[in-house]
Amino acid sequence: MDALAAVVTLLKPRAILSRIIRGGGRWGVRFSPFGHPSFGLVLEGSCWLAVDEVPATTLRTGDFVLLPATPGFTMASDLEVAPKPMDPHAAARDREEEAVYGDATAEPSARLLGGWFAFDPLNASILVSLLPRMLHICASDPAMQSVTPIIELISREAGEKRPGQALVLTRLVEVMLVEALRCAPADLHTTGLLAGLRDQKLAAALAAIHTRTNHDWTLETLARQAGMSRSSFAERFAKVIGITPLNYLLQWRIAVAKNMLAREQVSVQETALAVGYQSASAFSTAFSRETGASPKEFIGGGQNSQTVATV
Repeated sequence: MDALAAVVTLLKPRAILSRIIRGGGRWGVRFSPFGHPSFGLVLEGSCWLAVDEVPATTLRTGDFVLLPATPGFTMASDLEVAPKPMDPHAAARDREEEAVYGDATAEPSARLLGGWFAFDPLNASILVSLLPRMLHICASDPAMQSVTPIIELISREAGEKRPGQALVLTRLVEVMLVEALRCAPADLHTTGLLAGLRDQKLAAALAAIHTRTNHDWTLETLARQAGMSRSSFAERFAKVIGITPLNYLLQWRIAVAKNMLAREQVSVQETALAVGYQSASAFSTAFSRETGASPKEFIGGGQNSQTVATV
């Protein structure tokens, strides 16, 4: 399993809701931050999308947009329209097949397929921070040839009630995320996991961390994986990924450990060895420092519930 696949697998995307979004006349809506991931595929027409802390952009027919943590955003026919405030949580609970904004009697200026889902709350905050705030793939990008069919399958599966639906949707969303993230335009992401994966030397170190998490990694051995000197590697990793190599390693180990303790019912000792600690006490110290609870407190505190975040 490579780094990107490992991150998406640990995020455990599930709980799909999708609907058609239609805007007619002059229209605009403003959604407050949602927190859960969402995506949109423009079926026809165009509209403006202004995501908080991201420059406004025009979405056109065939474009795809992914928001891993869905911050506040405005969608409108033009940026001069005063947007109508919307509650994203209420919208996510709405089971209507179509959402209409603006003049319902007017010919739609834009029609989209929008979708919402959930990541495993255990590690969402850590792992989503490694992903871009917004990913926009234009219809003209060759990547859309592989993303669009997956979105169409998600839409069809979400609209039908068939045996095994939850399993099928989970697998489709995992594929969609991997496909979309690995096809992200290179010029949009100067820092973070995707930027690191585009760097051949850093990608080798990332692969080592994610595929051999239990190895006794040091800054020197990770630098050797990248074929770089220790100082050059540390500087390059921090600049491209956004955090130091050892901090990245620590965060990944804690994320894997939380999943093992909560979802796989593995002992503290076994978990410690699986994520690269030679003793349960050393692991417990690191875990407590990062999470504010010891591994046993984490297990006993109900963190291992199978609750699915509602979207």
